[in-house]
Amino acid sequence: MAEHVLVLVTAIEAGGPLRDADGEALGAAQALARERGCEVACALIGADVAAAATEAAERGAGLILTADAAGLAAFDGGRSVTIAAEAVGRAEARVVLIPRGPDVLELAPRLAARLDGASVVGATEVRTASDDVVAVAAVFGGAARAEYAFRAPGPHVIGLAPAVAEVPERRPGRSAPAVALAIPEADGRVRTIEAAPDVSGPRLEDAKLVVAGGRGLQDGENFALIRELAQALGGMPGASRAIVDDGWASFEQQVGLTGKIVTPDVYFAVGISGASQHMAGCANARCIVAVNTDPEAPIFTFADYGIVDDALDVLPALVRLARERGA
Repeated sequence: MAEHVLVLVTAIEAGGPLRDADGEALGAAQALARERGCEVACALIGADVAAAATEAAERGAGLILTADAAGLAAFDGGRSVTIAAEAVGRAEARVVLIPRGPDVLELAPRLAARLDGASVVGATEVRTASDDVVAVAAVFGGAARAEYAFRAPGPHVIGLAPAVAEVPERRPGRSAPAVALAIPEADGRVRTIEAAPDVSGPRLEDAKLVVAGGRGLQDGENFALIRELAQALGGMPGASRAIVDDGWASFEQQVGLTGKIVTPDVYFAVGISGASQHMAGCANARCIVAVNTDPEAPIFTFADYGIVDDALDVLPALVRLARERGA
């Protein structure tokens, strides 16, 4: 079997489709495969993965590898590493791409160690250089980018950042050969004492428009203006770590290195200075609109549009305009 760039997807819920992050990984894999002159393989680990397998093929995967069992709907690090190691061998993969998500921080280094490879997590770019692969990832809280070359003899296992590539268009009816992977028994070393509560409702990470507030709001009560503008524009409210620490907003609304990473079409940064730790969570937004009284604030170096004014004067005007125009 020829070499493939392998996309590794875990914890697929019963009958569920691919997630946005999985599609982005397929897009990144296709670009890399073209550079390397090979095809894309997609390994799917989860429960009832048939729908996800069909979608992966229709989005360009040339080989589908599946591990399908009810117990794999939730991430199981030990079994997932064993299954993934077999997938790497079946696909003859030199490069393994893992979509962004909570599992990647465990899966990428464990898989690399198992196969005598090397891993990088949070890659914003993956490209071919001198017949090998280079991964680019943020360092120093997002203040700089580093290029990583791989020297280990095993595969390059790369965890991806949000918005690393466009999701490939779906071509209905396109198919690909499928291979079933062996599923090891659970070894019992890890036991679930209490399941995490189900999270219902929209997630900040999936929002197409985010209105985030910072210390420029001056008082916790003024965060209500952020919620009003987000609602008027059909988006979701976000917050800087500073005001979350002060109790003005909840942790679920925090954007930044220690909070959520968002990739909306439009990101409003209102009263936010633009420190690197915050920008690590929103720098991949398609359009950033900044509101700040300080014309020298770092946020303006990232912004596509900027308003130098007091947030408490600007927000009510934006809310009024949004409502008048029926946004």
